[in-house]
Amino acid sequence: MSPKKHKTDYLILGILGALTAGVLFVLVVRDLERQSHSQRSGIRTTYSTNVDGAIVCYKLFERLGVSPARSEKILLSNVLDEADVLFHLDPIVSMGPGEVEDVRVWLISGGVLVCTEIPRDLAHDLRVSGRDRTFRDSPFRRNKTDKSRSSEIPSVPSDHQSLPLARDIRNVSFKTSKVFSADFSDIDNTGGAAEFLLLDDRGVRIGTQRLGRGRLIILSDSSFLANGQIGESDNSVLAANLVAYALSIARGNRVVFDEYHLGYGYHETGFGVLSRLLFSSTAGWAVLSLTAAGVLFMVQKGRRFGFRRSLETKHRRSKLEYIYGVGSTYRSAGATRLTLKLVFTWLKRRATDLVGLAQNASNRTIATELSRRTGADPRQYQEVLDRCDRLLAQSSLSERHLLLTMKQLAQIETEIFNEHRNRK
Repeated sequence: MSPKKHKTDYLILGILGALTAGVLFVLVVRDLERQSHSQRSGIRTTYSTNVDGAIVCYKLFERLGVSPARSEKILLSNVLDEADVLFHLDPIVSMGPGEVEDVRVWLISGGVLVCTEIPRDLAHDLRVSGRDRTFRDSPFRRNKTDKSRSSEIPSVPSDHQSLPLARDIRNVSFKTSKVFSADFSDIDNTGGAAEFLLLDDRGVRIGTQRLGRGRLIILSDSSFLANGQIGESDNSVLAANLVAYALSIARGNRVVFDEYHLGYGYHETGFGVLSRLLFSSTAGWAVLSLTAAGVLFMVQKGRRFGFRRSLETKHRRSKLEYIYGVGSTYRSAGATRLTLKLVFTWLKRRATDLVGLAQNASNRTIATELSRRTGADPRQYQEVLDRCDRLLAQSSLSERHLLLTMKQLAQIETEIFNEHRNRK
């Protein structure tokens, strides 16, 4: 991580954190909204735990080994192909014309639809009892005149306990008294196109109508599948008989509850199709892998490893080295005094030019101005300058004194012109 003064990394982390928090917030809000919708009364959804929901029925089917599923998509052919028995109970959203047509084709090919009302025009042009009749002519029209709750629990007459859904059932509990209005006395119940499956003291509660190789199972009242009713009387047995009968006449064993028409619709958009292709296909995963690899390569290529290090200040070589080179020639010839004079004169001229003094300024004045620049003690500079004047005033200069004085002059040159650390 770079130092705090480099804010790019922190900005990137902040943006990523905000995006993550935003996504989590949206997911939480959607989940809360979904839970709120599932608790609305009067909706027969398998997500709901209130008295009108059907989650207990869903769990019951799971305990029976049915392994039901939920569908939140429009009932078109691609969705219907994944179902053999479809529960379409008390919808709050009507099927569209395209859905009805696809459901009709699905039924003809062997599907079983368990519903509380026949969708609009679903049975149009289909033969019932040997002649063309629409669903409006179906014997399974519910009598909606009596919606009051019965004061007593209806029972299944003994002469009708042999019906497909009446096995092990003596009493049933429905929320209403709705029954089919047709007279079934003239219907052949041994394999004809239309037949009734359950009859109690009130009348026909559940019937079926054959459509091609499939079946419509129509419920006059689905309240016996609700959470608040399924535990009463023999309702749980009736629910088990219903799914067992539907599976016995279906082409397969896949049971699906339609949640789309209960308000849990999933509308597929262009982005939805693209995301499904990316995350559910081999080619999509390959594209995602290559994209992720490319992004990681670009990030790592432009990113340093470890802390940022400041550039080292490269100090130029001392200008006295040239003077040393020239002076070494004189020193080899024994001209030590001339060597010191050459070096001292050059350094003093540079020092006076740097601090803005005349070349004939006193050593004390030069030392004072230099100390203001470097912060060192002026007495140290003055001592070296005075020593040079004394040595130059002598007629001869030893090699040892020359080397010692040259070292002190080099230190002054380094501090003044190369901006080295101040003397302590």
